[in-house]
Amino acid sequence: MTSVSLRIAAGAVAVAVALAITSAHAAPAAQPEAKAASGPTSAYRDLTWIQLVPPGWDPMKRFRDVGIGRLSDNSPRTAALMADLRDELDNAPLVDTLQDTPVRLPGYVVPLQTDRDGVREFLLVPYFGACIHMPPPPANQIILVKLAQPAKQLRSMDTVWASGLMRLDRQPSDMGVSGYRLDAAIVEPYRNKPR
Repeated sequence: MTSVSLRIAAGAVAVAVALAITSAHAAPAAQPEAKAASGPTSAYRDLTWIQLVPPGWDPMKRFRDVGIGRLSDNSPRTAALMADLRDELDNAPLVDTLQDTPVRLPGYVVPLQTDRDGVREFLLVPYFGACIHMPPPPANQIILVKLAQPAKQLRSMDTVWASGLMRLDRQPSDMGVSGYRLDAAIVEPYRNKPR
């Protein structure tokens, strides 16, 4: 790992947290109807990404006084700091009160399990490129979505509304560590205006 990699990873954390805060304040004015197997739209609590982060959590707190810009690319200390940062992000704290809550939130699709019937599992992430073109965000900003029915038309980085029962369930994958899981999820294309 290099100090450049460490700076990129630190930047990705800052972007993830900033986008979560921004999305909390920039929710669409009008939201689409959600189709739910168990009931109407009101059966789901609309969430923003910042609501998945416990208040006061600061993933960069331990790294502020390190002087990242002065580290050598080949330094063992740089590699150790990079590993510590990844560990901090993968073990990001979760919001316990979300356990077993029916929720709905928008995000981007990172497919995990696909077969001839379509996508069965994917990661829902808060910003375009997360887990694919950029390092994974903190685990409290990644949701493993297990669909009720496979989605044939779902593609990587599609923007969707995902509705389902929220669980606290830290799961590693090739694309990143998710802190939450949505079970029996219903997924719809994201629209910022009602149909």
